[in-house]
Amino acid sequence: MLKTEYMEFNSVGYCVLGIPAYFFCAFIGFVVATSAFLILVSLKKYDPVPHMKALMISVVGLILCSRLFGCLSGVYRAVGVNERITIDTVLKTGIVFYGGLIGMLITYVCCIRSPLIRDKDYHVLDVLAVTMPLFHTISRVGCFLGGCCFGKQSASVIPVLYTTIENGVVTTEQRIPIQLIEAAFNFCLFLYLLYLLSKQSWRNEHILYKYLLIYSVGRFLLEFGRGDTVRGLICGVSFSQVISVMIWLFVIRMVIKNKEDVKWEQ
Repeated sequence: MLKTEYMEFNSVGYCVLGIPAYFFCAFIGFVVATSAFLILVSLKKYDPVPHMKALMISVVGLILCSRLFGCLSGVYRAVGVNERITIDTVLKTGIVFYGGLIGMLITYVCCIRSPLIRDKDYHVLDVLAVTMPLFHTISRVGCFLGGCCFGKQSASVIPVLYTTIENGVVTTEQRIPIQLIEAAFNFCLFLYLLYLLSKQSWRNEHILYKYLLIYSVGRFLLEFGRGDTVRGLICGVSFSQVISVMIWLFVIRMVIKNKEDVKWEQ
């Protein structure tokens, strides 16, 4: 019989230039995505200075809400395993991408409505949406290198002999490299949104809504390939899948509202 060769990777304590891999990739992703945002904003004839300030302020919203949603995921996990909810349940948790995404968007909208930005053009959020999957692509590579958000055990779907820490124990198992799969998905989404932004009719392409809808559908499906239980499961449904459904409902509602507004104007 032929011996099956597997890619092997040990994520325990993995660092890049002495920096924990996830934080290194998150920083690189932030720099790359911020640079791309400023270039695209300038190309679309926005004043980059106030939007750079708005972006930095929005990062605060991103950090706070990603942590808030991390606390909520801890409560969700405790309910799923029928544990008593304690301070540790809430505080000994990580961050959640969806929380950061929502926090950044809400804060940026507040910045647009404030005196900080004179041009009250909400289409700049479409430009921001293009750069989000670019950041997420690089940070998901950091997840793979850092050992979090890992995939289910499997020997059938491009498995990796992956060493990580699961529930405080170092394990080495054949796992689906779900972090890299999601990174590839985000990069393809970035290219698609960039194509929409390059069109003359980009203001009519509803780029932000398309990003939210496509990503949430993809994330909902990819969650079935996740193997980390710390994210929380209730009846097999993860915290992020619940948020995905809520985003679908939000996008559908906003699309219907926009159509009604257009009819009213006509």
